[in-house]
Amino acid sequence: MNFYTFKWGTAYGPEYVNRLYGSLLKHYDKPFTLTCYTDDHIGIYDDVIIKDIQDLRPWDTDMVFTFEKLILIEKEESGIWFDLDILIHKNITKVIEEQAVGDFKMIYNHWNDYYTKSVRCCGKCSSCHINSSMVYFNNPEWLTTFTRDNWDKISFTYKSLDKYMFYQHHRTDRLKFWDNTVAHSFNYGDDAGTLSNHVSLFNTSHIKANKLSDIVYELHEAGNEVTKIWKSYD
Repeated sequence: MNFYTFKWGTAYGPEYVNRLYGSLLKHYDKPFTLTCYTDDHIGIYDDVIIKDIQDLRPWDTDMVFTFEKLILIEKEESGIWFDLDILIHKNITKVIEEQAVGDFKMIYNHWNDYYTKSVRCCGKCSSCHINSSMVYFNNPEWLTTFTRDNWDKISFTYKSLDKYMFYQHHRTDRLKFWDNTVAHSFNYGDDAGTLSNHVSLFNTSHIKANKLSDIVYELHEAGNEVTKIWKSYD
């Protein structure tokens, strides 16, 4: 299996990449590679394959946040990408064997109620119910073709990859999802503050922006239980 991640800017240091690699060594039982697309490789383990993040930026835009992931699936064709702000804390071998099928699979935000956040306030606000922190892809030609053919409209309309995928492709039943036992949000929902499922997500930007919670934690500041596990992957 080929795994991928992304690091640019200064929000996350090399320890995020290294500990993601360490977590895969512990929780994935088959041969794998981890490739990091980055603008700064200093401090990242030699066992991690390094590629230039600029290779994923054919378009000069800051409108569609993390659109680089769309270009990854063209360049690499097959694999799984992980965001850096996740914690894998349970073995994912069986999950991947059984669920990494088809051509594209994302996380559905089962902790973010669709009726409450979208249907009830239709016309008054917007919400996004999918997450791209862990995505399986296997040459989804429908996605790459649509993106290339409609990029001007996409870059004008959507401010993030997740919103593009949700509002453009979920409504046409293109998207498939990991089941609800795979991932959860550490910062929001019924399982907040716990390490449940296999993968915990620590992405905080949308929670802050939508004022879903007064207190949110990045992975490196989430407390003794979390940081002890995370640092054990060094």
